[in-house]
Amino acid sequence: MSRPTISKAKTSYPIFAASFATSRPGVLAVGGGGGGGRHGVKNKITLFDFTSRAPSVEPIAEIEASTDDSVTCLANLATKDGLILYAGVNSSEEDRAKDNNEHFRAFEVQLPKGKVATDGADANVSYLSKTKLFAPVQNVNAKKEGYQRLVRLSPPQRTAASTPTRRIGAIASSLAGDENEIVVFSATSNKPQDPQDILQRIRLGKGEEANDLDIFDKGDGQFELAYVLDYDVVVHNISTTQTKPKNERRKLYSIPLPDLGEKGGRSKLRCIRWLTPEHLLLLVNKPNRTGVGLLLVHMYEEGPGSVVLRKTLPRRVKAASDMDVALLDADSTGAYQIAIAIASIDISLLVYSIDYHGRSRNSLSSFYHFATYENVHEVQMTKAVFSPFHKPVAPPDQSADRKAGPQYLRLASTSLGNTISVETFELQPYNGRYVLQTTRTRNMYSAATYLVIAMVIAAVALMIQSFIDPQGELTKHIVPRSLQSAGSQYKPMGELAREKRHQAALNNADTPTMKTVHRIQDLLHLHMPYHASPNPPAQQKALVIHHDTDGAELSTEVHESTDEVIKKHTEAKRWEELSERERHYWRKKLSDAGMWAVGEGETILKSIFFGNIAGAIGAAAQGVIG
Repeated sequence: MSRPTISKAKTSYPIFAASFATSRPGVLAVGGGGGGGRHGVKNKITLFDFTSRAPSVEPIAEIEASTDDSVTCLANLATKDGLILYAGVNSSEEDRAKDNNEHFRAFEVQLPKGKVATDGADANVSYLSKTKLFAPVQNVNAKKEGYQRLVRLSPPQRTAASTPTRRIGAIASSLAGDENEIVVFSATSNKPQDPQDILQRIRLGKGEEANDLDIFDKGDGQFELAYVLDYDVVVHNISTTQTKPKNERRKLYSIPLPDLGEKGGRSKLRCIRWLTPEHLLLLVNKPNRTGVGLLLVHMYEEGPGSVVLRKTLPRRVKAASDMDVALLDADSTGAYQIAIAIASIDISLLVYSIDYHGRSRNSLSSFYHFATYENVHEVQMTKAVFSPFHKPVAPPDQSADRKAGPQYLRLASTSLGNTISVETFELQPYNGRYVLQTTRTRNMYSAATYLVIAMVIAAVALMIQSFIDPQGELTKHIVPRSLQSAGSQYKPMGELAREKRHQAALNNADTPTMKTVHRIQDLLHLHMPYHASPNPPAQQKALVIHHDTDGAELSTEVHESTDEVIKKHTEAKRWEELSERERHYWRKKLSDAGMWAVGEGETILKSIFFGNIAGAIGAAAQGVIG
């Protein structure tokens, strides 16, 4: 599961709309602009060809779409020589005030046969028509501010060899106050006419507008339109065969109200996509930019739908601006995989996959994380769009044993910073179909994730064991026995220093004199283990501490008995035999040498002999004793 090929492109305007060509999955059309103001940013539609997967891609065709307003949405129909682009572009403010807003525009794109020339010499985009499909609005402010926010077409055929079937489209208005609507039309012309091409008008409630919509083709001229308001999911049945179709409106799901007393508000629905005839995917932004969730809703023949699966995105994803899905090809049982892309407001792209198990089981798997791409753009993303995928069909004269070449899925994202980024994924053949993630790659990813987590836990446990639990009592139920043994080899700094002092003392146990780098407590523990016992043994080693000739350092001697010390060092005295002045001297010297601390008390000093310091005191009577 390697990083996909990344291609970048740039326009001269902020981008609000994007659509991959139905018949040419490598061709991307984008649109946007600066609106109706005189600020020099034109309103354009630009086409790019990302088939080559080059790091940087230049436009192959471009047109100034309008001088009145920017391009707000795009969709396309395949033609013999290219495609027809449907676009949402407002008329001038003066025309809108006169109820003459020809917001629905059509453009024709001609593409060369075969691979598109990267210099654009053989590609062309031209204006076709404009028309008005929304009903006139009464509110003056709605006339001024209202625009075509969405355009969506029913999905094209799943395979390139399929016989073309009739497609329908739907547009939705925004900022029209209490007069927003959805218009469903027959997408058989570059200039749909009202009323003959209008299949259904859906007037929305007071203060409502569609945030997103999607269409499912049930076959035989029957469609289902699903759209989301802020808090509701609504489904309408659309028919192209009935002369007077019923307006069957069905509220499928509503975002629950917060519990009484709960702060934070109510989550809002942002995007919707059909995954199967009975399953819809919802993108939900939690209140106050506190997170993002995915909801999988199952639709039944009657009544409301139910949420059968939830996915909460990582905590750092505070809100999302767009979502798209790609339904890959199905096998003989009807099973297929779905790729899901989410554009986050932190300019990251999150890609997931989910598996449909086929007609017999009619269920979906859990969400599987595929990849997260950080800092895809410099500023906020506006769209995330997958290219359509058609399973390759072998020519009649091609051998059945010959395998098809690599197959690709593209994911385009756009931004307000005039930038386009296209990630090209190589799909994997799997059980007679193509998938973004095979079970093997998914398991490898999961295993790698769990391994990293286990290593982090083990490292933390080892640190805990080495610093505060060298015996492994706290971590023995978490860390395997083999790792416990490894962890027991690591000691905290204080423990390491103490062991080194012990080892040095043991190595010098038979040497009468050694430089003092040990604490008295350690020396007593090593050489006089019974010094604190009420019944010490008859033969007990004796410890004497004396200063060097210059009095700068201290040395220790370990003797087999106190008698041996008395014979060799006749001037040595026990602690209780020292004068207060001599004790003061030794306290300071022992403390400076790191052998003893005041907090350890003077009891441990009573079993030690101290050498003669008369000369040292006399030489530094004021400096040392004070």
